[in-house]
Amino acid sequence: MLHACRPIVCLLAVLLIVYGLPTAAAAQEGSGLNRPTIAASIAAAADWASTYHSLKHYRVRETNPLLRPLDHSPGSLVAVGALMDAGAFSAWNLTIGRKNERLAAAGLWAMTAFRSYLVIHNLRTQRRAARREPPAASHWP
Repeated sequence: MLHACRPIVCLLAVLLIVYGLPTAAAAQEGSGLNRPTIAASIAAAADWASTYHSLKHYRVRETNPLLRPLDHSPGSLVAVGALMDAGAFSAWNLTIGRKNERLAAAGLWAMTAFRSYLVIHNLRTQRRAARREPPAASHWP
């Protein structure tokens, strides 16, 4: 039982560390970007968690062309995608956030809304896949 939970705990720890970096970058400036950055990070983490679950337990594919080659390894896909997000959030906060804080906050809220939509989309995709076939332990070798 503990062995089955270990990958999930490791994944959550990696996501927590990776998504803490952009928040730290925003906090160093003492700006009002903390809340939008945290919200965008939480939405991105929820998106990656639902993507991992979909890829691991259902016959679905990643549609992002940059991440599609990692489709066979959901853990690697999530790790690479999370690193890309951390870099994007940090770059956004350090470039746009320094010049125009209101624009940067609006962009982060837009990212939050889009990632929330992706979570809902992933859950709907899981439901459709479950109707086609029952979930399996894993479809990848």
